[in-house]
Amino acid sequence: MDQPYVIGFLTDFGLTDPYVGICKAVISNLHPNCNIIDITHEVSAQDVLQGAIYLDISAKSFPKRTIFLAVVDPGVGTKRRPLVVKADKGFFIGPDNGLCSMALRHFDRVVPYEIETPLLKRLATKLGLPIEKSQTFHARDIFAPAAALVLNGLEPEKFCSRLKSPIKTVDMPQPVVHGKTIVGQILYFDSFGNAATNIRKEDMSSLGCKGMDQSLSVRILKRGRIVKKAIPFGKTFSSVEKGKPVSFINSFGLMEVAVSCGSARDLLGLSKGDAIEVICSKKANK
Repeated sequence: MDQPYVIGFLTDFGLTDPYVGICKAVISNLHPNCNIIDITHEVSAQDVLQGAIYLDISAKSFPKRTIFLAVVDPGVGTKRRPLVVKADKGFFIGPDNGLCSMALRHFDRVVPYEIETPLLKRLATKLGLPIEKSQTFHARDIFAPAAALVLNGLEPEKFCSRLKSPIKTVDMPQPVVHGKTIVGQILYFDSFGNAATNIRKEDMSSLGCKGMDQSLSVRILKRGRIVKKAIPFGKTFSSVEKGKPVSFINSFGLMEVAVSCGSARDLLGLSKGDAIEVICSKKANK
């Protein structure tokens, strides 16, 4: 017998407002004992790229039978398509804005569908699931009910139409390599104020430094001007003294700038989009 589905829930709603709780309540009308795992609800508001990265790095930790309910939806109420994407190891439900595109690269037999809201409403009503209607809360009115129907064993064909065009995609911006230098950018901050960049571990190895933690240094640039230089490259936060900045490869394979026992965003005055320059020190390689 197949194990029951798990729902992995990701949004930019935060937890101050009732939005997350309402979506869970909608699903619980049909499945009061369903297992909903909160990936995060603290994606920066309307930041589809950050949401896509978080979904990508999280999806591989979930069991095969997972429904990923992901809603970061600055285009809510427009003509953007509401999606159910069926794959070999589960489903993705959310807006067609690229949010699930990075995670889907790790899945096979991907089949995208567009939710037909009249069919969704008819089926949900028949099953006793109340459906409300608004232009600004499709997580409650479309995506959570769709997740509930999939949990109920309904195939997407019952309330969706097969897409004839590809879903939208988002991609992480690529860093630029110049000889012994890589220039990337800050993509987002976590709740500790650590700055995650678009520079990957494999990008760092392309510099050819013999000892990464001793041979690399990091500079931060704003509008082309250096505002912080010679941040050391270490293995973890404790590679430097408390209150000192450090850069390292985080647990998701991205280079990060942090402050030991502090906030890099606050103490270094960092912002999303700031340029990060990684230099392979010639002196260190002599």
